[in-house]
Amino acid sequence: MATLRDVLKNTESMLHQHIAYSLDEAKLEARFILEYVLKINQKEMIQENGRLLDGEDQAQIQSITDKRISGIPLPYLLGEWSFYGRTFKVNRNVLIPRADTEILIEKVLSKINKRDAFNILDLGCGTGIIGITLALERPLSKVMLIDQSEDALKNTKENLALHQAPNITIQKSDWFGTLAKTKFDVIVSNPPYLEDNDPHLLEDLKYEPIHALTSGPTGMTAIAHIIENAKNHMNRDAWLFIEHGYNQAEIAKDLFEKNGYQHIEHAKDIHGIHRVTFGQYSIV
Repeated sequence: MATLRDVLKNTESMLHQHIAYSLDEAKLEARFILEYVLKINQKEMIQENGRLLDGEDQAQIQSITDKRISGIPLPYLLGEWSFYGRTFKVNRNVLIPRADTEILIEKVLSKINKRDAFNILDLGCGTGIIGITLALERPLSKVMLIDQSEDALKNTKENLALHQAPNITIQKSDWFGTLAKTKFDVIVSNPPYLEDNDPHLLEDLKYEPIHALTSGPTGMTAIAHIIENAKNHMNRDAWLFIEHGYNQAEIAKDLFEKNGYQHIEHAKDIHGIHRVTFGQYSIV
């Protein structure tokens, strides 16, 4: 039997060697794998680094590592991932939660006082991480999560059961299709925004669902549809927040302006890239 410390070092080495990660990235993923298999946290990993691991645990760690080396993203292998300080269930029918999306959460929360009761729509919710996070952070508000995919909504419901947010409703809808005249104070969306022939689809994104990634020849089809049609579902002075690609901020801003939104702003992600555009609609 090998010690936890030895298995961790070996896992780090394999990931670093075969996936061309930086050593820090390899260390992080190796830690996640061991924490998942051994059901321990980072502090326990340090305290128990001399612990002997049995063959079954070592075999599971090796199996996950081998699959990761083959290219399968770690969140899909673990079936879970962290977002905004919470763990969410993830399967291959939904996009992997990314830290870049946390700026979307921050900007929405900046417009909602904890003492206010807003009606919020998470449009194309996927895993449900955005809507569920907002519901937990602003418990007086009501949050509706919608998606057209039954598989995505199944994942959303699993995460809702995990986090027990009572102020959430879930509905199947192709964008605004089934919402009739329902109106909201905040609409937020992380829609598909890649071009249909984006080269990343054949590389680092090949395991993720293409319908949640691509949106026409310019990647702007869904974004344009949301900006144009959200107005019909917004209360006076409501806000629309959209996550988009690294090169779409000015295009998105132009669409916001053409559709009568005001107080339009951009927000940068953790890499310093304009990732979110948002604006307020006052004409109802």
